[in-house]
Amino acid sequence: QEAGATVIGTARKPAEAEDLKKTGARVVQLDVADAASVAAMAAELEGVKIDALLNNAGIFPQRESIEDTDPDTALKVYAVNTVGPLRVTQALMPNLRAGEGKLIMNMSSGLGSIANNARGGMVDYRASKSALNMVSRTMAAELEGEGFKVVVMSPGWVRTDMGGENANLSPEESVKGILKTL
Repeated sequence: QEAGATVIGTARKPAEAEDLKKTGARVVQLDVADAASVAAMAAELEGVKIDALLNNAGIFPQRESIEDTDPDTALKVYAVNTVGPLRVTQALMPNLRAGEGKLIMNMSSGLGSIANNARGGMVDYRASKSALNMVSRTMAAELEGEGFKVVVMSPGWVRTDMGGENANLSPEESVKGILKTL
């Protein structure tokens, strides 16, 4: 917003999204794993031109080994981390096509790298982010002819509820790097 952009932020529970509200962003209800919620968000934003979409929802509930990973939880992780960005992007394509920026940024993770997985664990999260990378590459290939740019971004290891207190980046440092890249 400091650069003059109008920002729309989403939250599963907008009434509780105090930090988001403090930014001055318009807050819209959205649960990316719920098709009805995505449809309601798209209906609320009908006719709004969107220059850039940043798909950032993600969950990381398990850190277990292959043997200890709960498949039902893994499906929930996949629903949020992989299918969620696909579902939101599909729903907002009319808005994105009407916008000028034509940028889609999907938040991935270094843990989604197949080549860099030397220690295992976290199979559900890793697989969901690896799959998101492929969804993003497919989006890029299909939408390139319309002038879209699809970017996959890793925020680094960030001190958040998900990253924990031992992470090496503050949220501000991570955001600064992301904005520089964008």
